[in-house]
Amino acid sequence: MTYQALDLKAQAIVLRYAQRRRIDAAGLNDYLSPKIDPHRWTLPDADKAEARLRHAIATNERIAIFGDYDADGITSVSILLRFFYECTTLRPSWKLPDRRNDQYGLDLTMAAKLVAEFQPQLLFCLDNGTNSVETIAWLRGLGVEVIVVDHHPMVSRAAEAVALVNPAAYPDRPSGDLTNLCAAGLTLFLCAYLAEAWGCRDRWDNVTATMLAGIGTLADAVRLSPTNRAIIKNSLSLLNSQTALERCAGLKALVPADGQRISQRRVQFEIAPPLNALGRLESPTPGVELLTSDDPVKAQNIAAHCRALNERRKVLQKQIVEQALSQGQEQLRRHPALPVLVLADASWLPGVVGPAASRVAEQLGRSAILVGIDSAPNRWKGSGRAHNSDHLGAWLEAVKALGMVERGGGHAAAVGVALRSEQIDQLRGIAPHIVMPQTSHHEAESEVVGDDNELSPAEWLQVFDLLEPFGPGNPAPLLHFGNAKLVSAPTELLLRETGKPWALKGAFQVDDRSLSVVWTDVDRGRSIWHPGARYDLELELTARPYQGRMYFNWSVSNCAQRPPSGMEKR
Repeated sequence: MTYQALDLKAQAIVLRYAQRRRIDAAGLNDYLSPKIDPHRWTLPDADKAEARLRHAIATNERIAIFGDYDADGITSVSILLRFFYECTTLRPSWKLPDRRNDQYGLDLTMAAKLVAEFQPQLLFCLDNGTNSVETIAWLRGLGVEVIVVDHHPMVSRAAEAVALVNPAAYPDRPSGDLTNLCAAGLTLFLCAYLAEAWGCRDRWDNVTATMLAGIGTLADAVRLSPTNRAIIKNSLSLLNSQTALERCAGLKALVPADGQRISQRRVQFEIAPPLNALGRLESPTPGVELLTSDDPVKAQNIAAHCRALNERRKVLQKQIVEQALSQGQEQLRRHPALPVLVLADASWLPGVVGPAASRVAEQLGRSAILVGIDSAPNRWKGSGRAHNSDHLGAWLEAVKALGMVERGGGHAAAVGVALRSEQIDQLRGIAPHIVMPQTSHHEAESEVVGDDNELSPAEWLQVFDLLEPFGPGNPAPLLHFGNAKLVSAPTELLLRETGKPWALKGAFQVDDRSLSVVWTDVDRGRSIWHPGARYDLELELTARPYQGRMYFNWSVSNCAQRPPSGMEKR
């Protein structure tokens, strides 16, 4: 569906949404159908990386690539490996950390492993390395040079890398919105730079690279700057092309082949999570093998394993969320103004607590750090997620300065921590007394874009498909339903595993229409949903095809009870 194919009312809604993003009518086409332009901004140190790689090719040096265990790290390594295979004679070694045994990033222990296993002369760090100052200096002492391609902000001083391809590390350079790229996006742009410099654009499969970069970008939940929107938009278009998928056996095996459109939501819930599940529960290594293999049978087997792991992850995550919510509610009863919930249980897998922390922060309205037991005795490891405008990364830096954690780092929205058993109670004790910094650029995750009766549900979905992707900078659309009457007592939707409610289902009357909605905030729904009462609803619309029909699903984002009609008259 194109903008021109919409009726005039739908076009006006699209234009209104764009104008709130400061996009006028003249720029609307570029906003809705953006082009990837690697030359729009200068990629820092790309020239240094190109010169060093040119020397490595000429002298046939040993190169190793070190990535990360999440989807951004997996796709970054896959993009770079495929580029080397397609455009050079180099065949780099590569390695990803194992969350169960390794720390995040390039520390001295991991560097020693890489040197012992690969004896590299040149090491690529993807999605890490910016703050590995001591480690990179140690490697230089051994004669190993390092190229860093990373998006994490610099904490102290620059590492002695031969090239630091990280726009976030150079706030004074004119890198434009490249500072918002994740590692996969940066790797895509670096490969485009190298393909141009080396005259190998005809050999480089930038179609597959773009699809991979889009998956990594959506998985990393970075800000939807114009460049990130262009990467995701083009990636989604290609993921819906069978011709494009034929280029990569791994993507063809991973992408659902059900004939339904691959949307942003499907990437975030059906494609990226199976990749992430590898690093959460086992080794992430098969993820790179999947995305670089030409063997359809091998790809199908790995993809099936990814999906099976993701189903296991879902079960574990539900259990962790349930236990963490109970802990968090108890902490808030004792300290209602607590800025951060520190939740721990020896049975929680550190690789699963990250997405669980997101659910806890969302449901309890408070930033949350969840930790589980690490492989070493007396060691705990976990992740935190911020609520709204909380700058959890800055809060953690203050905690680190007090010696309350052994290791920790991250950014405003998400952090990782490692600590000893005794530090858990210390952290809980100090948490009420450390002020939570606030980000200056927090943006709403969602936005009401219109009233439900302006368009039919099918037409609204066409508008949403045109406006996606949604995320920071491009809020998810909600529809307003005014004066909706709850016609009967809500029913509970129960988890199959535990029999406990995960949502309430309510039947409403809106004018002369019936509407069924689901609300996952069970406690609030129980407290304010009363048969016969009227409400103003803000709902998220999704759709699910089944047996040739399209079923529309409505989920509550916000709900406000209206005063009784007698009070309205007064």
